[in-house]
Amino acid sequence: MEIYYINSEEFLKSHDTDFLRRFTDGREFKSVKRFVQYSLGRYLVKSVAKKFYIMADTEIIVENDKPKFKNGGMFFSISHSGKYVAAAFDNVACGLDIEEMKPRDFEALSARYNKDFQNTEDFYKFWTEYEAEIKLQQKTQASYSCVFQDNFMLTAVSVNPAFSQPSCISRFDV
Repeated sequence: MEIYYINSEEFLKSHDTDFLRRFTDGREFKSVKRFVQYSLGRYLVKSVAKKFYIMADTEIIVENDKPKFKNGGMFFSISHSGKYVAAAFDNVACGLDIEEMKPRDFEALSARYNKDFQNTEDFYKFWTEYEAEIKLQQKTQASYSCVFQDNFMLTAVSVNPAFSQPSCISRFDV
């Protein structure tokens, strides 16, 4: 599994939102933030697929609420939080979640989820794994979590029991 990410704030310094319109699949959005997250996620997936996996056809369809390449060839999962948009790629089904870690009421969260969260990282590791598993839509065989860019938690899950960590987590240069 490989993970690529884009800092949306940096991206928008060199690209305008008109550039991103071609990645909206004709959808309308209630906010500029949601428009940027969605279209930048699609841009990232299509660009990485072409550049690193040499995929000629990067058309994306949605099946069972999960985006996938129309003609197969590679699995991916997209996530976004704050200024980051990230995508995981693998030759087997995968799920990815990234969340900006913010102060929370860990006592209330521990009671709500019947877990003992000691700190921010404990809670966000639990939460991102939960979200990544939903995106996987299959039984998780392995997972990997790390603190990303100082205050984000990133978790990737896989159906591959041999998965231990991504082979790379790389900034995608645009």
